[in-house]
Amino acid sequence: MRAKAERTVEALWKAVGTLIPLFQPAECANYFKAAGYDPD
Repeated sequence: MRAKAERTVEALWKAVGTLIPLFQPAECANYFKAAGYDPD
């Protein structure tokens, strides 16, 4: 994200949208679990 250096909110959201497919659902779940957001 830093390399993109977007200057507007809209451009930032577009950049985020291009990154989301790079992460698998299990990887995201593990991240949130490790951060203490385990729903169980």
